[in-house]
Amino acid sequence: MHDSDGKQPQSALEVWDAFIDELDRRGQAGSAADVFVPSMLHPDAPSGRRFSQLSRVEIDTLATIGARLGRRGDIIKDIWTHTQQKIKAQARANRRAADEG
Repeated sequence: MHDSDGKQPQSALEVWDAFIDELDRRGQAGSAADVFVPSMLHPDAPSGRRFSQLSRVEIDTLATIGARLGRRGDIIKDIWTHTQQKIKAQARANRRAADEG
């Protein structure tokens, strides 16, 4: 997601697409929760925060930003919902293991 070749900075649309691509790739690998919101996305974006730590309000803000960029903002909501479900399921499994142990 970083511009490492010294050329012009990425547009907000390019940053959004790279962010969604990274969420998708990392989500398929089981780690979308650890993706950070890029700082160059938008002034209202919760930049620098881990995806798993975002609130529903912050996700709605990201969805709005995506829609304004001409992208489907609901994608970010779907990825976040799946990530939150996975985190909660893991927490339940950890509690069960602790109770049994």
